Amino acid sequence: MLGFVRSASPSALIIAIGLLVGVSFTLSKYVAMSDVPAFLALFWQVAVASAALLGLLFATRITPPTAPRYIGYYLGAGLLGVSLPALIGYVVLEHITTGFYSALVTLSPMFTFAITAMVERRMLPLHRLLGLLIGFAGISLATLRGLDTSAIEPTWILLALSGPFVLASGNVFRSRVYPAGADPMALAAGTLFLQLALIGATLLVSGRLAEIAALKPMVFAAITGIGLITAISYALTFEVQRRTDGVGFSQVGYFATLSGITFGAIAFREELSLAFIAALLLIFLGLAITSGHLSRSHFRQAAGLPRFRRCRPRPNPLH
Repeated sequence: MLGFVRSASPSALIIAIGLLVGVSFTLSKYVAMSDVPAFLALFWQVAVASAALLGLLFATRITPPTAPRYIGYYLGAGLLGVSLPALIGYVVLEHITTGFYSALVTLSPMFTFAITAMVERRMLPLHRLLGLLIGFAGISLATLRGLDTSAIEPTWILLALSGPFVLASGNVFRSRVYPAGADPMALAAGTLFLQLALIGATLLVSGRLAEIAALKPMVFAAITGIGLITAISYALTFEVQRRTDGVGFSQVGYFATLSGITFGAIAFREELSLAFIAALLLIFLGLAITSGHLSRSHFRQAAGLPRFRRCRPRPNPLH
């Protein structure tokens, strides 16, 4: 992994990934509206991402490990973190708006918190839940107008809801099964290479491999952009996962939604309201609390209050 990435804080990387994912939502919407089969779009997305990471591997002389435990990790991380979420996105974005889907993705942190608590059979620290709830309140404020579901069939809403659940499952899987000491770039490349092989084999068996060349230039350009974002964001994902857990990483969903709103404002000249600015502040506050940058000791220091320590009783010399 590049030096400046290793030196960046997990919070900064989470924000960067969220911004990239938000842009990919908009591009995925364009691809979905172009009547491109979801499996075909996924093939090109993973192919471009794999090619980009392959170039980085040659430059850094890193080789993905091929031991059985790594192959299992590549398979689980790829299905839960790449293929299934992308397929769900390509399918549902043809029937629902980008803003609504982005808003649903913000459920991923709450799902991640719940799944982690169930898997570890313990209640996670309350300050982390507080940070997630503050971030969720912020994103709800930003997407209040985009939650009108009256024109959307319940089937597509349920399918769209499976997206954040799969993402949450991927967050927990990568965190719990992360191979100790592994290079994040090697893990990202191995994960994408295996997914490309599986998708290519599926297209070959189904007799649809010849369709991969039947794409319009603008659609292919959009998928290329999604693939490059996938390569960069996934490499950053494994770096973040190396230094934090699934609950902390899951807050990518909040920034992905805000990125989509911001990108829409730039591309379509939509105005940013005061509610959006307030939402942004709430999300940053929630991230700071969940990641531990803000704690009770920080609030005491900011208020100028002394820090009290619990004193042990002194032994009685008469005893």
